[in-house]
Amino acid sequence: MVYSKLVSFLIALVAILFVSFFVRDWYVLHQCGAVQSCLDSTSDFQNITKFIVTFIATLLAFTIGRRSVTRRDRFFLQMSFLMILCADFCFKILYNYFGTPDTRENFITLGIGFFFMAQLILIYRHSRTKNTDWSFPWIYCIPFAAVIAMLFLAYFKVLESVMLMAVIAYAPTLLCSLYMACRATTLGFFPEKNAFFIMFGMICFTCCDALTGISLLTGADHSTREILAVVSNNFIWLFYVPAIVFLALSGYRRNV
Repeated sequence: MVYSKLVSFLIALVAILFVSFFVRDWYVLHQCGAVQSCLDSTSDFQNITKFIVTFIATLLAFTIGRRSVTRRDRFFLQMSFLMILCADFCFKILYNYFGTPDTRENFITLGIGFFFMAQLILIYRHSRTKNTDWSFPWIYCIPFAAVIAMLFLAYFKVLESVMLMAVIAYAPTLLCSLYMACRATTLGFFPEKNAFFIMFGMICFTCCDALTGISLLTGADHSTREILAVVSNNFIWLFYVPAIVFLALSGYRRNV
């Protein structure tokens, strides 16, 4: 697969930024331990560079142009990356620089909502067997059922945390997206290398979201649970960066 100089430059830039914030994450953890206030006050560089990486990955998706697998596939990929960019804006910018103790949970919930939409688009993209296929995949029944179940639980006040309901609805949606990404290697619509990029990207995406779930379990004191949450948080982008980069590159047609 041949990429333009611009695409190669963007990938190299992502690699440089990844190394810089990954090292910085562990340095800050060494300096602060699991003290959340210290971690928050020394994480500006990581927050900004991580969002820049997401922006660059989105830019990769939008520089496909005529090198796309198909025009429709390019559209679906680009729409999913717009959702991913909005989600990371909620997590990295709104949460850290505009959030208060009363509003931070709302930004997390909003970010999960954008990721939910991104996964729905990716499920549709990866389920197609031909370019003219407009049918909705049967697997949509699972995320829709999860959403309906959460609405019932909210109506009967079984669950009152909107963020928790968003997480519970997102989890099966992510697994459905992973399943369809793996199936993309056998459906025959995508070239072999593109299908591998899709599968590998979603495997990494699932790993990073699992770590995100663990990182949300931060305790109120310096307990083992809190340390596990902080360490898990440092590993999230080890999987998230290849996830979004490989998904972006999966839209490029081979031998161009």
